[in-house]
Amino acid sequence: MKLRNFDRFVEYTQFDLSEGVGDEFTDIEDQDISGVCSEVDGVWVAIYPDSEKNTILVQIDGTTWDLYSPGTEVTYNHDYENGKTSFRIYDNSNTFTTTYDAWWQDRPDFDPNKWAASREDENADEDILMLWHRQEKKQHYINNWANEQVD
Repeated sequence: MKLRNFDRFVEYTQFDLSEGVGDEFTDIEDQDISGVCSEVDGVWVAIYPDSEKNTILVQIDGTTWDLYSPGTEVTYNHDYENGKTSFRIYDNSNTFTTTYDAWWQDRPDFDPNKWAASREDENADEDILMLWHRQEKKQHYINNWANEQVD
């Protein structure tokens, strides 16, 4: 499956669903793209549609969640005092949790607060949370990512 680089939308990778990893990112030219992914510190995060099941799947480090399954939960929080961000996705079978430096931690010009610090475009974790919160738009996302042609 070809997935767009979340951090650089002009690149894609051939993502191996069974292994949960992508190849080296290369420039997009006339490719059918089916979602997004990123690789941070050796951990791959992929977000892509499953048209047969009519849902969006999230795969992190080889573990897959149905984002719109009733048992799937997503949390994303900022620790403003310490400049940290925490992300968690879980269901009845699997849990993935991570804490990392917040995107605004090294920005002296930025006053972090709950209104300004949440931006879906900063990383895939925020994107996952946004998609999870907007379940009513699920079909739009599935249709949008189902073999998106990029020239």
